[in-house]
Amino acid sequence: MGLRQDKVARQIQKDLGELMQARRGDWLGNAFVTIAKVTITPDLGYVNVYLSLFNNKNRVAILERINEQNKEIRHALAKKIKNNFRKIPELRFYEDDTLDEVERIEKLFDEINKKKED
Repeated sequence: MGLRQDKVARQIQKDLGELMQARRGDWLGNAFVTIAKVTITPDLGYVNVYLSLFNNKNRVAILERINEQNKEIRHALAKKIKNNFRKIPELRFYEDDTLDEVERIEKLFDEINKKKED
């Protein structure tokens, strides 16, 4: 990503984090969700938001709820960043599965180490 994209992505991540914390009950059903990463397209038209859904049993339902609230979230974000953008980017929400992958890889290494010990 370019310098402008990085700067915009960081600002959107910060602002979205504040909004989600303030409106957690409305948007997230009081689920604990953090914004792991934000990327933005070169034309600044689309923002990909990767969410970490820690210790949530029904991750799919939480992600669906967030996507249902997409317009409201985008509108609230627009109020915060309207002076910095001509056009407010579209938001796309995804689950960040990095921690799940780390856990899976650690289990594989544990299995390999057990086989070596035997």
